[in-house]
Amino acid sequence: MPPRSKRFTSEDLPDGSSTLVIRNVVVLGKRTSLRMEPEMWDALADVAAREGHNVHDICTQIVERKPPAASLTAAIRVFLVNYYRLAATDEGHARAGHGQTGMDIIAAALNYAAAAGSPAE
Repeated sequence: MPPRSKRFTSEDLPDGSSTLVIRNVVVLGKRTSLRMEPEMWDALADVAAREGHNVHDICTQIVERKPPAASLTAAIRVFLVNYYRLAATDEGHARAGHGQTGMDIIAAALNYAAAAGSPAE
C-alpha cells in the first residue's frame, strides 16, 4: 500500500494544477486509471484495510454493483460517503464535536489529516 498522500492547501498549488492523484487499480482483471483526491485514496485504503480486502477487490465489488451510467470514480466517492455514514453514530458525532456551538467543524474536517498526525510521503 502506498504511503498516505501529502496534504495540500490552496497556496501550495501552482495556477492551473490539479489536486487529483492518478493511480492504477485492477478491476475485473483489467488495469484502469482513476483520478481522485488524495483524501479519497486514503479513505479507500483505510476501508479496504478495515474490511480485510485490498483496494482492487473493493473497486471490483463497487463496479459490479454501481449503476451502469455512473463512472467508477463517482461510484467510489458515493461508496465512501455511504460507508462512513453507516459507521457514524450519535456518540461518535458527539465525540467529534459535531453540532457544538463555537466549533469550526468544517476546518476540523478539512484539517483531519494534520490533526491525526498522518505521515506524509
